[in-house]
Amino acid sequence: METRLEMIFKTGAGRKFRLTLDNPRPDLDPSEIQAAMNLIISKNLFAVDGDVTEIDSAHIITTQTEPVEFI
Repeated sequence: METRLEMIFKTGAGRKFRLTLDNPRPDLDPSEIQAAMNLIISKNLFAVDGDVTEIDSAHIITTQTEPVEFI
């Protein structure tokens, strides 16, 4: 099973910027994610059109991959 943390930000250009991190800590709580997102905004870490200006949302995504076996 694979897990990803997807953080979505709004930009000054009215678009959304998506940042995805593989294998986040399983014990992450919403306040830690929000603090990390606020730090990303305050440090202006990414060069996107219109700069990252605010938090939109965040999601923990879990996927399970099952191989298909051919006979």
